[in-house]
Amino acid sequence: MTSAISLTVKKYGWRYAGNVAFWIQRLTGVALVAYLILHVHTIRDLQDPERFDAAMKSFSHPLFKLAEIGLLATVILHALNGIRLTIIDMGVGLTKQRQMFWYFAIGVGALLFVAGAIPMFLYGILKH
Repeated sequence: MTSAISLTVKKYGWRYAGNVAFWIQRLTGVALVAYLILHVHTIRDLQDPERFDAAMKSFSHPLFKLAEIGLLATVILHALNGIRLTIIDMGVGLTKQRQMFWYFAIGVGALLFVAGAIPMFLYGILKH
């Protein structure tokens, strides 16, 4: 099965795929800022125990647990792509950008996601 990214690479070349990685980095950054705003807003409710308990109850909903798994994927993708970009900016692997993207960002990211998502799923979703 061919992924959309590999089809894009075949059609436009690796240069365009680098642009895709650029936009993925920006979009995951915006998603993380949105999460941070929600997190700070929830922490603000610590002063009122009833409001905090109501917020925690809404966050225990199974759909919200799925959103947390999505947050895990966002954090992993953003972090690994950022590390890859830092390595490239230091001049290491300039000729191996394509392989670094697939092995590092996608391969390692998938392993980390599975390692983190399975316990989150088992505890958060199946608990209800």
